[in-house]
Amino acid sequence: MRGFCFMTRANINFIWQKWGESPRTLFHYWNGDQYPQGLRDHYNLLDFVEGEWTPESFSRWIERNYDGRKPEDLGAGGQPKVYYTDGFITDYTYVFQASAIVVDEDGKEIQSGRKVIVWRWADKVFEGDDKEFTRWLKNRKRWR
Repeated sequence: MRGFCFMTRANINFIWQKWGESPRTLFHYWNGDQYPQGLRDHYNLLDFVEGEWTPESFSRWIERNYDGRKPEDLGAGGQPKVYYTDGFITDYTYVFQASAIVVDEDGKEIQSGRKVIVWRWADKVFEGDDKEFTRWLKNRKRWR
C-alpha cells in the first residue's frame, strides 16, 4: 500500500500539440493518494514535471507509477477531464500542458512552453509554469 490512506480521486491530464495540428490530451484517472503530496511522495510526480514533457514521457511516468496502466488518448481536440469522471466528482484535477511541440533543426521534438493547473473539487488551487509548480509542490507538507 502506498503512503497515507486517503482515498482521493484524481483526473490527470497531459495536453500537447504539434505545430499545425489540433491539441491532444492523454488522460489517467486514479483513486487513492492523489492529493499533491501523495503524487509527489508516492507517485514520483517530480520525475515527470522536472523531465521532458512529451506524450511518451507522460505515458512512461503513468506506467511506472500506476501498476503498468497506460493513459487514455482522448484524440485530436480531446478536452481534458476536469472535476467529473464517469459521473463521479473527483477530489483533484491536474492539467499539464506543453504549449506546442515543435521540431528543431536536428529533427528533435521540443516543447515551447509548460503550464500546470490544479483544481481541488471545483476550486482552482494552482496555476503557473512548471518551475512555479515544482516550488509549490515541494513546499507542501508531508502527511506523515
